[in-house]
Amino acid sequence: MTKPEKSLDFMADGGEMGQLMRAHDWANSPLGPPENWPQSLRLTIRLILNTRHPMFIWWGPDLIQFYNDAYRLTMGPERHPSALGQCGRDCWQEIWPIIGPQIEQVMAGRGSTWDEDRLVPVTRHGKLEQVWWTYSYSPIDIEGGVGGVLVVCNDVTEQHLIKDRLANHSQHLMDMFEQSPGFMAVLRGPDHIFELTNAAYRKLIGGRQYLGKPVREALPEVEGQGFIELLDNVYTSGKAYVGRRVPIYFQDDSETAPRQSFLDFVYQPILDAYNNVTGIFVEGSDVTDHVQAEEHLRLINAELKHRVKNTLAMVSAIATQTLSGTGQDGPLDIFRRRLSIFGSAHDILTTTTWATAEITDVIKTALDSHPAYAGRVTTAGPEVTLGSKQAISLALAIHELMTNAIKYGALSNQSGRVTLHWQLSEAGDDDIFTMDWREHGGPAVAKPNRRGFGSKLIERVLKADFNSQAHHGFRPHWPALPISHRRAEPEGPHRTQNRPAGRLTVALLALVAISLTMPPPQPFFRHQGSAGRHVLVGRACYFLPSIYAL
Repeated sequence: MTKPEKSLDFMADGGEMGQLMRAHDWANSPLGPPENWPQSLRLTIRLILNTRHPMFIWWGPDLIQFYNDAYRLTMGPERHPSALGQCGRDCWQEIWPIIGPQIEQVMAGRGSTWDEDRLVPVTRHGKLEQVWWTYSYSPIDIEGGVGGVLVVCNDVTEQHLIKDRLANHSQHLMDMFEQSPGFMAVLRGPDHIFELTNAAYRKLIGGRQYLGKPVREALPEVEGQGFIELLDNVYTSGKAYVGRRVPIYFQDDSETAPRQSFLDFVYQPILDAYNNVTGIFVEGSDVTDHVQAEEHLRLINAELKHRVKNTLAMVSAIATQTLSGTGQDGPLDIFRRRLSIFGSAHDILTTTTWATAEITDVIKTALDSHPAYAGRVTTAGPEVTLGSKQAISLALAIHELMTNAIKYGALSNQSGRVTLHWQLSEAGDDDIFTMDWREHGGPAVAKPNRRGFGSKLIERVLKADFNSQAHHGFRPHWPALPISHRRAEPEGPHRTQNRPAGRLTVALLALVAISLTMPPPQPFFRHQGSAGRHVLVGRACYFLPSIYAL
């Protein structure tokens, strides 16, 4: 090995940068031949060439540059390999205002520097890139002072961007938490210490200091109202608790009366990685306005119920006075029974929302007017919510079917019986409701000579309420009244959604007019066999009623 080769032993290995350093013409540089370099520089070069961490050296007054393969990966073609042996200021002009003072500090012997996740833009691959670095500048000593600067660095741009995205996401979640219309709070530990609340929660409890305080201390007025006991149970059991319309009293200050609110809320246990309960998440809504509105509605319904009953009593009295002494006691009694069914159906609506009624309640009301036949009528079907108009007209229709069955049909003897079944099925986007009235063991069936009140009720009132098309068809074994209904407005059977109330006054006047002008009731049909059938049918519609009389 020649003497020049031996003098470059400290540059051995080091990959591409080791090869470039050994091939560089150092003799014609400000540093001179490598064999004359200070030992501290030679050792530092040896160090950076044999590590995979990005490292860089500025040496001497001209800040001559050295770097390793790992640092090379952070550079663009604009600087590599020309940066090797170049003066620092010439190489890094665009960032010298940032790094120049730090280099001067180290070279002046005023200690090292440390920067973490700092933005230092760098031109590479033809554009100025926003690059974040974590780096340190440390002195390389020589006899009598500092000979150069050792840079140990890392490009942390990817980590910085990830952290930014996480921070933005966290802030977005915090904004959503803060702006949520429902109240929210996070309680920590077995003492239920307030850690976090949103604006709705702060509005609920009023202006007071609560963060970092246990519930007992922050809200002393809830002691004895059962809420702290619920929190304790959720914390110890790990099971959530759901409260509905729970009353609570808040004491905003000592000079005002307690303020009552009604809350829907959930106490949800917060679990750690080992499924241990560490806190409770509180979420809910202040439903005070809803509860007060419902109470107001109940008062209004009670008043309306009272007034309508008075109206029905007056109508009954007028009819009695009008028909008394005319020898028409039979029609008067029939009218009174129909008026009673109308009032009972009205009671169902006022008990709920005025807009809807459950079908089981409607059917029970209609059948209860004939208690002597209760054991001979079988009903079955799912719970279905009816609109107000349908509830009243269906109650009247079932009453008429019962009256017909008692006078002329299956209930006119001692062995006949009636089955009333209904179902709710789906057809595309629509719900189809079907009701099946069947009579068994009754007299023979024949087409009636004229239509009675029941037939007209089904043909006219149900047709109007259900927006249906109807026609009669009588056969020896199953006389039929098919009615096809297509949805015209959302007023029909459904599972959950409420519907607007019908015009009860108009329906009442129509009932009075029809009842007082009708002759004694006629059968819907004469019986010729046990398979007679009275049908109310609809297809591909929102409401599909079907009533059969056998």
